[in-house]
Amino acid sequence: MQAADGLLIATPEYNQSVPGVLKNVIDWLSRSDSAQGLVGKPVAVIGATTGPWGTRLAQTQLRQILVACQALLLPSPALYLGDARAAFDEGGRLIDHETRDRLGSVIEALIDWTRLVSRPSEVEVLSRAG
Repeated sequence: MQAADGLLIATPEYNQSVPGVLKNVIDWLSRSDSAQGLVGKPVAVIGATTGPWGTRLAQTQLRQILVACQALLLPSPALYLGDARAAFDEGGRLIDHETRDRLGSVIEALIDWTRLVSRPSEVEVLSRAG
C-alpha cells in the first residue's frame, strides 16, 4: 500500500452491502501505520453485480467507510455495473465496449485525481515515473 500512488477498489454487492472480507481489509489498513494505510490515499470506487442496481448501495457504504479512514475519494465519474454477466465473456474478459470506455474514464480520472491531491514530493515521483 505504501508504494501505491492511488487505489482502485472494485466491489461486488452482497445483501445490499460491501463484502465482509473487503471491510476487514479496510479495517486492517486503517489500523496500520498511516504511511501504509488509507490516510491521504487517493481512491476510486467501482463495482459490478449480476443484479440490476449495479452496486449502488455497496459503493455508498464503501465511500462512507473510506471517508472515515481519511482516504481521498475520487468524486466522479462513477461506474455502477449491473447485469455484469452480459458484460463479460466465459473467460472473464470485459467485452462490453461501453463499460470498457466508462472504466477507462474512471482510471484516467483516478490518475488525474492522484496527481491533484498528492503531496508535492509524491507528485515529483509521479512526474519522473510517467
